[in-house]
Amino acid sequence: MTTMTDQQAADAIRAHHGQMAAALRGLVADLEAAVRTQRDHRAAHDGLLAYLRDELLPHAIAEEGTLYRAADAGPAAMLVQAMRDEHVDLIEKVDAFDGVTDALEALALARVILALFYSHLHKENDLLVPALQADASVSLAELLGGMHELLG
Repeated sequence: MTTMTDQQAADAIRAHHGQMAAALRGLVADLEAAVRTQRDHRAAHDGLLAYLRDELLPHAIAEEGTLYRAADAGPAAMLVQAMRDEHVDLIEKVDAFDGVTDALEALALARVILALFYSHLHKENDLLVPALQADASVSLAELLGGMHELLG
């Protein structure tokens, strides 16, 4: 059995985040195309909502139970709290998106969700993951062992 190194775990986190960003970007683009061409936007809306509920939010919950918990007591504790607050904001935005029926309002909210997600990923990939890698008391490889929600 091959074990993952911390660098491989960090690379896997970033790769999965890249896949998630691409999927979200594509779903928002599908919604935008429907709105721009004045087609019924419900299918695109529902596809995006399903991704948010089935993929993005469970991923966020999994991060809080692993990566964020590992950084709670260290120098990245304030960063982690800010990132938890962003998760709350994402949940609120997804709930609002769920209730939107107007196409332009749905697109505007989808773009807000995408922008918030991009900003959040930057913090995770470029600030939190390196902080955890630098912490000798943390093993990213152990944290991610069996964590399907984080690695896809």
